[in-house]
Amino acid sequence: MDYHSEEGLHHTFVDILKIHMVFILNIIATEISILPEFLQGLNPVALGSSLAAFAIGAGLGYIFYIGRWVDPVKFVNSNLFFYGIHKLLLNRWYLNAVIYWCFVAAPLWLSRGVFRYFEKTAIDYGMNDGFQKAVGWSAKVVQGTQTGVSQSYLFVFGAGLLFVVLILLI
Repeated sequence: MDYHSEEGLHHTFVDILKIHMVFILNIIATEISILPEFLQGLNPVALGSSLAAFAIGAGLGYIFYIGRWVDPVKFVNSNLFFYGIHKLLLNRWYLNAVIYWCFVAAPLWLSRGVFRYFEKTAIDYGMNDGFQKAVGWSAKVVQGTQTGVSQSYLFVFGAGLLFVVLILLI
């Protein structure tokens, strides 16, 4: 076998990769699951915790609301811990306040600050002062071309016309 160095390296790598993949696939195939066949692929920890949460919720719901063995208001008010949890859940985890501060108050504060900065720099200094200076400079440039002699105006007009014709012909 006459392999080039790259080709031999490639075949060596592929052969090693095939050996490891067969080994890994055999381990996965022989893995024993505690779940029945129709539940293969489910995470047993997630399944167990979901079923436990459902059972606890269903049991408490039956005790409080269907069986009416315990008054929910008295139960919540009997303990500071349960009252705190009830208040947190009742106020929707205070998400409305958090959302208001994050998406209303903070952007308003930011936009007002940016507007004040933009108003001072871009509008006052850039537009007002800059426009005034630009118009003054352009007036001086145009004033320099104003000689008061009609022949010089006619000469500039002719030169401009000749320039346009040459541009159109090229």
